[in-house]
Amino acid sequence: MQDERGMTLIELLAVIVILSILVMIATISVIEVIKKSRDQAFVATAYSLYEAARLHVGAQKVEFLTPNQSETLTYKQLVDDGVFEPIIDPYTSKRLQPSGDSYVIVTKQSDGTITYAVCLKGETKQICKENGVPVDQLSVRDIQDRQDK
Repeated sequence: MQDERGMTLIELLAVIVILSILVMIATISVIEVIKKSRDQAFVATAYSLYEAARLHVGAQKVEFLTPNQSETLTYKQLVDDGVFEPIIDPYTSKRLQPSGDSYVIVTKQSDGTITYAVCLKGETKQICKENGVPVDQLSVRDIQDRQDK
């Protein structure tokens, strides 16, 4: 009888193929988790912009707004006033320079309630519609590629 110690070349190739498939599946899963985390971080940043605007409005008192009037608070204004720290874009990991590209629209309704809509523009992505996205509707579904880079 022959001494069988070890694996044949075919067995070795089969193991390598199986391990390669497992690594490929794991890599795809990790990439999806990272993408989902970046999307959620971007929405959380938009929500933080709203919170800073709300804090600023509370400090400034909104009696100056007449019913059905809007005021736009820019990202730059919120940073300059010290109620918001500069944003780090989760997609590029770069600090976004304070500018008027991102903003919060504060509207005083006819019944006296205040509504907020956010527009956040990162380097490559944005959450923005014509009049911002209402805060209660912020979602990862609103993230789009930025067209006006």
